[in-house]
Amino acid sequence: MDIWEYLEVLFRWWWVIVLVTALCTTGALAITQLQTPRYTSMVEVSVMPSRLELELSQEVSNLLRNYVSSIQSEGMARRALEHMGLDASNAANLQRTISAEANEVEFRIKIEATDADPIRAQQIAQAVAELFAKDAQAFASRQDPQDRLSATLLNGGAQAAGQSWPRKKLLLFAGVAGGVFAGLLLALGLEWSRPEQARTPRQVEEWTGISVLASIPTPAQARRSKSAPPH
Repeated sequence: MDIWEYLEVLFRWWWVIVLVTALCTTGALAITQLQTPRYTSMVEVSVMPSRLELELSQEVSNLLRNYVSSIQSEGMARRALEHMGLDASNAANLQRTISAEANEVEFRIKIEATDADPIRAQQIAQAVAELFAKDAQAFASRQDPQDRLSATLLNGGAQAAGQSWPRKKLLLFAGVAGGVFAGLLLALGLEWSRPEQARTPRQVEEWTGISVLASIPTPAQARRSKSAPPH
């Protein structure tokens, strides 16, 4: 099929593409309404060595990775619940909502907590950050003063939680893009399922075995012949 034939397919089945796109977009919007909103609060903790030497900096980088594992542990989740005065029996569930990421270049750890309640998400992030900073300071107090670390909550602690799910713009884009793609596939499928027709004099001769003396060009063929450069 050349470009003109593909355009003819689009003109013939445009309503199918529009219909499928509308259905997929409506479905994506429905999903966003049915999903339970989730909110995420973030807090950054600076973990700075007392002196910026290469050997000590490398040790701090290794420590940051260990700290990330500690922050994301069930034990930290249990301590956070106790710190907030809540029942610690759901520590395993809370653990899945806490994430941490180390920035070894800037000596920082980013802690995130997600919850259906934005205020609770902020409280959890703040509690985890405070407990981590306390643990880091306790560890530093047992080290040589020249090798100690300082853990400090940045930007005043945990930030106000923002909605992290559902991502309406992302789902809407996926609905539109997926609808257009599915509509195009369906249109091509409908086109290919149509009874095959002879479109050129050569096809007529091949199917019937009769020579074609003359033919009337289709509008598309007429347009192509007019737009073709003269020989």
